[in-house]
Amino acid sequence: MTLPPRQRTAVLGLVVILAVTIPTALTVASRAQSTPADSGQVHSPSPPMGVCPPFHLRDEDGQIIDPVKDENAGRPYSPKMTCGQCHDYEKITEGYHFTQGMGETPTPEQMARHGWTSSPGNFGGSWCSPAPLYRYLSPKENDSAATIDMTAFTFFTAACGGCHPGGGPAEFDRDGKRYDRWMSDPASGLTSGGDNNLDGDYYKAKWAESGVIEADCLLCHMPGYDYSQRRKQLSTWNFRWAATAGAKLATVTGSVQKDAPVEVAYNKALFNPDGTIEPHMVREPRNEACLSCHAQPGWKKRGANFSHRTDVHLRAGMRCTDCHPAGSSATDPRIAGHEVHQIGKGDDPGGLVRNDLDNTMVSCTDCHDTGRAGAPVARHPWLPPLHLETIACQTCHIPERLVMPTEVQAGDVYNTVPKIDQPGKRLWTFYGPDWKFRNHYGYLNMMGYDDKPTERFRPKLVRYQGKIYPGNQIHSAWPGIEIEGQPALMQPKMSDVVKMWTSHRADPVNKYPELAKIVDDTGDGVPEVNRPEEIDALIQCVTQMLADINYPMENKRVVWVMDDRIYASGTEYRVIDKHSWETSPFANVHKYSHDIMPAKAALGSGGCTDCHRSGADFFYAPVLTHLFDETGQPVVEPQYQRLGLSRNTVMLTACCQEYVKPGLFSLMLFFPCALIAMLGGSAVQWVFGRRRIPLAVHFIPLVIAALAVVGTVMLLNQPDLMEYMLPTRMSLDANRFLIAVGILLAGLVALLWQLRQWLSDSGQCRSIPGAVTALVLALSLLLAAVTGVLVFLKIPGLDDITRASHSVLDVSVTVVMVGVIVTVLHRVARQFLGREIPRDA
Repeated sequence: MTLPPRQRTAVLGLVVILAVTIPTALTVASRAQSTPADSGQVHSPSPPMGVCPPFHLRDEDGQIIDPVKDENAGRPYSPKMTCGQCHDYEKITEGYHFTQGMGETPTPEQMARHGWTSSPGNFGGSWCSPAPLYRYLSPKENDSAATIDMTAFTFFTAACGGCHPGGGPAEFDRDGKRYDRWMSDPASGLTSGGDNNLDGDYYKAKWAESGVIEADCLLCHMPGYDYSQRRKQLSTWNFRWAATAGAKLATVTGSVQKDAPVEVAYNKALFNPDGTIEPHMVREPRNEACLSCHAQPGWKKRGANFSHRTDVHLRAGMRCTDCHPAGSSATDPRIAGHEVHQIGKGDDPGGLVRNDLDNTMVSCTDCHDTGRAGAPVARHPWLPPLHLETIACQTCHIPERLVMPTEVQAGDVYNTVPKIDQPGKRLWTFYGPDWKFRNHYGYLNMMGYDDKPTERFRPKLVRYQGKIYPGNQIHSAWPGIEIEGQPALMQPKMSDVVKMWTSHRADPVNKYPELAKIVDDTGDGVPEVNRPEEIDALIQCVTQMLADINYPMENKRVVWVMDDRIYASGTEYRVIDKHSWETSPFANVHKYSHDIMPAKAALGSGGCTDCHRSGADFFYAPVLTHLFDETGQPVVEPQYQRLGLSRNTVMLTACCQEYVKPGLFSLMLFFPCALIAMLGGSAVQWVFGRRRIPLAVHFIPLVIAALAVVGTVMLLNQPDLMEYMLPTRMSLDANRFLIAVGILLAGLVALLWQLRQWLSDSGQCRSIPGAVTALVLALSLLLAAVTGVLVFLKIPGLDDITRASHSVLDVSVTVVMVGVIVTVLHRVARQFLGREIPRDA
């Protein structure tokens, strides 16, 4: 049968439509079936929207939570399944804030020093404490319960969990299995709360009940997030409920820890009629999101204040993310890319996680060399290039700090001061940069972070990666465990050492009585380990304590560690290698990079003598070598020695800037006075010609020159007036090259004049002073030329010589200036005595 043309056209169109739509539908269905239900990934492309549209909450199984319709309203929401509908959860959680070292191998130095580290990050590394003792993450496999400290589970029930955004080790074990699902799987052989073969991820854990901590997007991206509620849920082992409570979407009651049923009551007022929500979210986290984790450790480790009062950048309204960008906001290819959450980082000696991403943050020069984001372009014309090449910006722009960090952390005695809320923290005795005891946690608990005391101090300096930085070189003292044949030391568990001390305090006669020998030797009321008998007492008692708890000690012995010294007894120790920027191989070094002061408050704003003068803190400040000697006194060395500088070079530079440079600039003021006398004498000779010049007329130029000298002396005694009338010292330093060239050219002219006088036919013109002046000028000009070349070339391996050349060059130019003035005065004398060589001679 033949169809009419219109029907044929309709049938053909229908066939085309089916040919297009059926394969497409099959493809979509195939993708939906092949994508795991819990992948959290978007299943079909959608047009860009720029902001999040209204969305449904979803639980861990991907089911919609709709409290309006009472649909799954008793279940906590899953950030992975909710946000992962549109965002790449897997890519996001690759960021080191989520992994915190998991999957990374410790650095070779960590493995050679720390027997407890399994990663370079917070999870398995040095925790958040700057020095031992501290809690450590137990290995995956263990032979004795006595050696197990933190497990993957207790890592998050402790304070660490509050500063972990979830994902990574909070979600998956060290074999890549999701904790709660693997523990619930009969094939695992695991039991909730059981020993579980001493597995460091599952020992006495209750993952099946607590759930895991998924990456909580709103932790950073929701202003007003309730961090205290999140910490509360983690501390009660309500892991899967923490995100719901922190975002204030619901009230969560009950506790997995206490076996009290956990219940969720959503706030229906937050939901649209269709069950979706539209929370206030931001693309770039606010500063308070970052500071919720970084503020308190920043105070303890770096004396960081992070406030408008102490930082010009915060005062200007800048955000953390302006300098620490990520993803689409970043320009460094190592961290740039859509939804990449590798946050730009610097290079801190105490931060070893993802060292391959060091210096991906926006640096000082990125803005202040280019004017980026309206930053003032920095100019330092008065500074020799050597300063900017070897001294970091922070060194001068953080001349002092208003909040003290901890410079010494002793983990060997029990601290009885008030307001310490956790028993383990009583094992830490802190001393500040003034080397005085400080109750850091007492300050924190009584005053809070925002009302920390103002305690001004001058930062110590650290030479790191070829530059000088302000920083905190932390010292440590702690009992360790030495293992035969291994370089790395092990820690006893903090909790065991605390129990040793508390049992001794309860029964000092029968429980570890040797601890009574450890007393206060400094008069500050705080006991410290420093004398040989105290060291022996601590080693003996820790050894006994470990035996009491059946800690495996075969081929092991207890030692006491102070910085780089490992004591086998009170009189026997060995020294281990450390970097020049370290004071202890077992403690952190932290650079100071926040709390930048205004440019006019920076070092050098008052001139070179801010640093280069006798006794200046920059070079001569005492820095700590060891907190105590046997008498309880601090052992110190001058800062220039810590920086690897020569004492003679430092003294020469200080002398040059403090005396030679001011002398040179003063001579530059007296030089016109001598010129007045010389030019005045020449003018008198020109006026009188070959006629006899009256004696009184001869004196006129000399009197004017003398008055100029008096005026110059008076001006030098009025610095404010001199600064108003003449170029400042910094202006003169900024034009140091032109001034030096001018003086050296004048010196060359003076040398030629002296030689002309010496070579004249008139024997009476030959004088010893003239010859000496000519010789001094010649040698000074030669020395200035040589040192100038050394300064210009900066020959590698001759650093000390190059530094000294700057000062020797200044001395040479000053001597030339003296020679020029002497030569001018020499000619004035000849004019006065009538012995000036005629022009036609």
